[in-house]
Amino acid sequence: MHLSHDFSPATTRRVGIYAAVASVVTVAVAPLLALSYFAIPDGAEQLASGTVRAWAEPARDLLEPLVTWAEPQRVYATFVQSFALTFPAMLLIALAVRSRRAAQSRTERWGWRISIVSYAWSCLGLLFVVPLLVADPSGHGLAIDVVFLALLLPGQLFSALGSTVLGIGLLRAGFTPRATAWLLALSFPSMVVVPEVLGHNSLGDLPVTIAWGIAGWTLAREPAVRTLQPAT
Repeated sequence: MHLSHDFSPATTRRVGIYAAVASVVTVAVAPLLALSYFAIPDGAEQLASGTVRAWAEPARDLLEPLVTWAEPQRVYATFVQSFALTFPAMLLIALAVRSRRAAQSRTERWGWRISIVSYAWSCLGLLFVVPLLVADPSGHGLAIDVVFLALLLPGQLFSALGSTVLGIGLLRAGFTPRATAWLLALSFPSMVVVPEVLGHNSLGDLPVTIAWGIAGWTLAREPAVRTLQPAT
């Protein structure tokens, strides 16, 4: 199965800029998404956790205008929809980096396969969910449930798994930037632990988001130099 694509230097630079900007935006939006989730009936029970309240209550006091500008369900739906603009950057930067990799271990090859397919699967889910949330911001429709269970949930789970396998493979290969490899390797542990502690899945996804943002920034700064090859 051929999962890579050859990118020109100009395209690589644009993808890198997109990934870097999308990473920054996602890091800013993820806490707002979590706070807006706690304000709707489905998410209010998360505030029963002391670790969630410890950060959510002061954060809401500080950022209240950003999460109270409309009805809670509309605010939450809008932040979910915003990921349709930023998440594709992960798929594109992964393809760009993959196209620059020559020799790969079996671990790395499987990491690329699982990651890229799962990123694409999640992008497809977001593509479907955006118009559904426009029509019904409550997110309780049958169509939304189907999209979540068939696309978004498995995409998220396999993204964490594939990113972790990929990160391990890249660490073994001496990949640079090292921060990208380490953060990818921490994807699955983060996805397991962070939502339990902080109350929302989007916060557990931040390591992989930041990882690809760092890779994107590296490509954007040095588009003509293959800085993402294994160290020698």
